[in-house]
Amino acid sequence: MAGSQPRPHCPRYVRGRPKAVGRRRLDLQAGFRAYGGGMELRIGQLAKRSGLSSSALRYYESAGILPPARRSDAGYRLYGEDMLGRLAFVRRAQALGLSVREIRSLLREHAASAEEDRGRLRHVVAHRLSETQRRLAELSALQRQLQALHVRLQRAQGPGCGHLGDCACWLPTEEEVKLMAQDVACCEEQCCPECCGTQDSACECSCCA
Repeated sequence: MAGSQPRPHCPRYVRGRPKAVGRRRLDLQAGFRAYGGGMELRIGQLAKRSGLSSSALRYYESAGILPPARRSDAGYRLYGEDMLGRLAFVRRAQALGLSVREIRSLLREHAASAEEDRGRLRHVVAHRLSETQRRLAELSALQRQLQALHVRLQRAQGPGCGHLGDCACWLPTEEEVKLMAQDVACCEEQCCPECCGTQDSACECSCCA
């Protein structure tokens, strides 16, 4: 009969109340674990509080820096609030130039004591320091080469073999670059630092000629 209510013995009724059919268990409040207790954050909440993007958090999880996130019944990633401390450590480590691989190795191995942790971190920092010193030496050499080329372009006319890209003559050979860099180093030691043309009598470089 239209408008009539199902009888109490209907499977959709339990003790006189409609029975939920096909519904999944839902978290009671966003940001909390409804079952088992403990504070958890969705990926957007963790991103906002850590100052990182959600895509960065997904990358850190795939790279092994963050542990696999728990999934809510609705499919959301859930992270423990303690991940805020880990992410702060990661950001500081990256600011010091540590690679993802180095950070992952530090976080994956659990030391027995703070002294062991300090030793492992000191080893990684020493390696990064050595690598930085090597790169600085390379950059210093590159700086001298570029400075020499800059002086040459100020004082010499371009080659008469076409426009840029038509011929390699626009740029010096590797041997010429080395000689030019030596001239710049000599000039910096004995002449004016700006290569303004004031040449010392003992200087044999060509950049001030």
